[in-house]
Parts: sequence; C-alpha cells; structure tokens
Amino acid sequence: MGANLKENRWAWSAAALLALSMTSGAARAQRASENVVSSAEDAFGTRVGTDNIGLYSQNSARGFNPMQAGNVRIEGLYFDQQGFLGSRIARGTTMRIGLAAQSYPFPAPTGIADTGLVLPDDKFGFSSDTQFRRPTGLNVTAVDFKVPVIAGKLGFTFGGSLYEQISEVHGRTKSWNIANMWRWTPTDAVEFIPFIHYAENHDGEQQPLILTGGAYLPPKYDRSVFFTQTWADRRVNDLTAGALLRTSPWPNWRLQAAIFRSDSERPLNYSVIYRNTQPNGTGNLDITKFPLADSDSYSGEMRASGVFTEGRFRHTVHFAVRGRDTTRVFGGGASVSFGPATIGVYRPVAQPNYVFATPRDRDIVRQFTPGISYIGQWANVGEFSVGLQKAFYDRTFGKIGLATASTNSEPWLYNATLALYASPALAFYAGYTRGLEEFGTAPDNADNAGAPVPASLTKQVDAGFRYRIIQGLNFVAGVFEVSKPYFDRNAVNVYTDVGNLRHRGIELSLTGRPFQGLTVVGGAVFLQARVAGLPVDQGLIGEIPPGTAPRQFRFNLQYGASSWRGFTLESQFDVEGAQTANRANTLRIPALATLTLGARYPFAVNGVKGTLRAQVVNVTNKYGWTVDGASGRFAPNGVRQFVLRAAADF
Repeated sequence: MGANLKENRWAWSAAALLALSMTSGAARAQRASENVVSSAEDAFGTRVGTDNIGLYSQNSARGFNPMQAGNVRIEGLYFDQQGFLGSRIARGTTMRIGLAAQSYPFPAPTGIADTGLVLPDDKFGFSSDTQFRRPTGLNVTAVDFKVPVIAGKLGFTFGGSLYEQISEVHGRTKSWNIANMWRWTPTDAVEFIPFIHYAENHDGEQQPLILTGGAYLPPKYDRSVFFTQTWADRRVNDLTAGALLRTSPWPNWRLQAAIFRSDSERPLNYSVIYRNTQPNGTGNLDITKFPLADSDSYSGEMRASGVFTEGRFRHTVHFAVRGRDTTRVFGGGASVSFGPATIGVYRPVAQPNYVFATPRDRDIVRQFTPGISYIGQWANVGEFSVGLQKAFYDRTFGKIGLATASTNSEPWLYNATLALYASPALAFYAGYTRGLEEFGTAPDNADNAGAPVPASLTKQVDAGFRYRIIQGLNFVAGVFEVSKPYFDRNAVNVYTDVGNLRHRGIELSLTGRPFQGLTVVGGAVFLQARVAGLPVDQGLIGEIPPGTAPRQFRFNLQYGASSWRGFTLESQFDVEGAQTANRANTLRIPALATLTLGARYPFAVNGVKGTLRAQVVNVTNKYGWTVDGASGRFAPNGVRQFVLRAAADF
C-alpha cells in the first residue's frame, strides 16, 4: 500500500506538471531543448542537465577519477568539490582532455571536468522536468525559474527538485535540493554571480558490499530482491555556495575571481558488508555504523588574463593564484557481526546498540598555488602553450584529541602543449602535464576506512590528431600515458601507497552529422594499466590493477528525418571489456555489452515548448558484474529500466 501511494504521488506530480506546461503562456526554451548528443563536440565526455555521454566523466577518465584528484572547475576557475552540485545550478560539464585541453590554462593529468552554470538572462522563463524510471532508478520532479529584475542589469534563477532513488537492491532514498543564483552586470565590463545550492539525501538504504572468499565471482541473484536492512540508512546534507566576479578594467585585460564553499555532512551512515561470500552465496553479514562525518572546503582562484593580437598572431598570458582549505572528519565506526547470511535473500535483523569506542580522525589540508601560463596562436598554422606553477601543500592529520602529524611539500608543476594545423581538415597535437593530485579515501573494508589519501605528484603525456572526414564529421585519435602512485591495502590492511601505477592507452572519437538528420557520437578507449613496486616483485599482488577495463566502447546514434517534425530515434551501445577482478590477477570479469533504445518528441501547445522522451535501458536485461579496485567489492549492473521524461518550458 505504501509503495502504491508513493508511485501515485509521483504520477500525479507528472500529470500536473505536464498539464500546466500545456496551458501556460509563451516561454523561452530552457530544459525542453536539452540534448546531450547534439551538444557533444567529441566522445570524451559531455554532460547536459542530468544526461551524460561519452567515454569519460568527472568520476572516470583514462582509468582515474578527476573529481578525487581535485580537477574540477566552475566556469574555468578552481573548485574543490566536496558536496553534490546538481543541474539546478550546473548547466553541464565538459571533459577537457587530450585535444580539448589545448589552449586551456593550467591543465592537469587525468583531465579537467569544467562545469558551466545556468545563468539568468533578460527573459522570464519557467521550466518543469519530470522523469520516471521503473523498476529501479531515479524518479525526479523539478522546476526552474529565470527572473529578470532590471533588464540588462540584474536577474536571478531559482529551482528545486524532489528525488526518489530506487537502488539496484530496491532500497529507497528520498532527497531534495534547492538552488538560487543571481547575476548582476552594473556595466558591460563587470559581472558578479553569487549562488547557493543545498541538497538533502535521507533514508538512503545502502547497497551491500559483497566480498568473496576466493578467486571466484559471486553467484548471480535476483536483482529485484531487497536484501539490505531498512534501518541501515545513510543521510547526507550537501551545501555548495560561491561567488564569481568577472571584469575588464583595462583594454586587453580580463580579471576573474571566485570563492567557493563546499560541504558534505553525513550525520548517519552505515556500511553493510557480506564478507567471505562463498560460491553458493553465503557469507558473513557485518554492519558498521559511523558517527558524524564531515568534509568541508573553501577554495577559489584569482586570475588576470591579457590578450594581445598582432596580425595573424594572438598572445594570451594568465597570472593566477588558486587555493583551498579543506577539513575532513571521518572514521571512528563500530561494527557488529550478524553471522551467516545469503546474498539476494532478505534476512531482517534487529538494530543493535552501537558503541563508538575509537576517536574519529581529522585531516586538514591547505594548499596555495600561484602560476603563470602563456598561449600563443598563429592563425591557420598552430598554437603553443606553456605553464608553470608552484604548489605549497600542507597537511595535518591524526585522531581527534590525540597527537597529530604534519607533512608538507612545495613541488613545481608545469605543462606544455603544441598543436599544428597541417591543413584545414587535419591537426596534430601533443602535450605534457605534471600535477599534484589527491586519490580519494580508503575503502570501507580497510582498517583506515574513510582516510583521505595524501596528494602526490602525477604526470601525463599525450599526442594525437583530429581529421575532418567531411564537413560536420570529425575523427580524433590519440595516445596517452598517465603515471601516478598506486594505493592499495597492504599486508596489515591499511590503504596506503604500495607502488607506482601507469595507464597507457589509445582513445578514439567520431562525432558529427554525416548526413541530414543523423547525429553520431562514438568513442573507444584501449587501456593498458600496470602496477610496479615491491608488492608486485614479492608476488603479493599482480601487475594489473583490478577494476580497470582494458577496452571500452560507447556509440550513440540519433536520427530524425525532416519529415518527422522533430520526432527522433536514439540508441546507445556500450561495451566494457573483460577485466581483472582481484589483486592476485587470478580472476576476470567477463565483458559486458548493453543496449539502450529510445525516442523523443518535441511538442508545442499554446506557445509552450516541451519534449517527451522514452527509453529502454539495458534492453536485453544483460547480467554482469563490476568490481571496485580499491576494496574488491562486487556489484551487479542494473536491470532493464523503462524511462519516461517530460520537460516543458513556459
């Protein structure tokens, strides 16, 4: 009965929003026109609204995690992201990697995830966006306003969303977020943009962590069964706020400054783990409860950019200072074992009283990085860039109330890129980047669970070419090598630096419109990941890190003939190659291929523009496994999903 009431509530919300969209006055297109396939310039990663396309994202690029590494930007300016930043504020994200990183000031290994903002303008607008996924997935009801206050001078946006997430194990999470942004342009040369985004995620029933007892995969189980605990919830409160100032005080010069506050608080957090899971699915059920955890950060950047043109030559110089002050409080959890249990079988257990006997950890990082960058462009010939930065990194960590330890480093960071235009259709590029990046936190099954991994030096070399096959259809091919320290659980189960990691690969992109009505976004990456160090030499771990796919393909097609009046068919084909599944390299996960099919139809009623979209995700309901390389946790892929979305602008 409760589930039916929930589904009816979402259905009534969708019907009301769709009816409202059909009876309102004229509007400016905002959400209804969003189309990530037609927006993508390459296959290396683009997000528009809530849709992602391409090989990479801010959570995964060339086998690494740009967000963990600290490589996130807002409107091109440095942002140390801790909390969730949703589409009420974020217009979309572009991955600056390979060719897309050319002429980008201060690139970084692993690539840059550059997020653009949803800015107010001179026209009033209101959008509604409703999405349903069945039987699992994210149900969303969202509204957005754009309000001009003083024409050409002042305006604001305001939006909110209600979410209900039905996880792969049919646990339900409820959440909501609101966002507000102002844009003040007192003169043509000054722009000031403050914003705030707040999100709450509560009653989040966690997907269990499945750890096997040997070199075998867990048995397949019914993915429609709920088998976590209703009381083992997670609650997350995320706040992100900031202000950007952009001005042009002198000819040829532009000044930009931004300051951001990002905070993620977890007042309630459980981890459900099936340890030593056997081939028949039985394991030991352990549930850990963690006390309040919090990650908060102040970050930002100041940049002065000068642009000077001499005939066919364009010179750009950037002087920048970026920094952050990040504090994380974590750990101190208590674990209770509930004995044997079987994955995929619901076994309710009583909630015990947890006693937190271990002090929590506190980790404080302060980083200050000034730098200078030069970009030279020669029209129709090529371009060259070089950058130099000096990082001042300080970290203090330890148990709260006990003695602390400190570490610091002051490395030089540098980058250089070169692009040559052999013809109007053919360009070659190459680049080198040395950076200072972080590596996330220790997994839940490590003795130092949740501990932030310290920043370390990384480097990247890449090269390739872009060729315009025909007008509007581009092919990009590149090679790369990324080198970083390798973190894993050591012999005493502490997650720490145990060696060196090298990712070497080939990446391909084909994007554009080969003929009227057809849009193609296709990409492939062939990755060779290798670990070196004492644990490998001693035979304790293999040389191939688990959880890294050696081959990945993603191919999107979108077709709509002009006679179809906007009706469009779309498809997405994904392939993840077989990958190593354990540290000893004695187990592999089979390759997995999935297909998504869908259609979209734009409509207009009483001057209101809208879009209806339907999709079937994982059409053939393929069953496959993923593995988290850090923890060894196994999880199945999602079941077949039916998705319906209605968006309208009025």
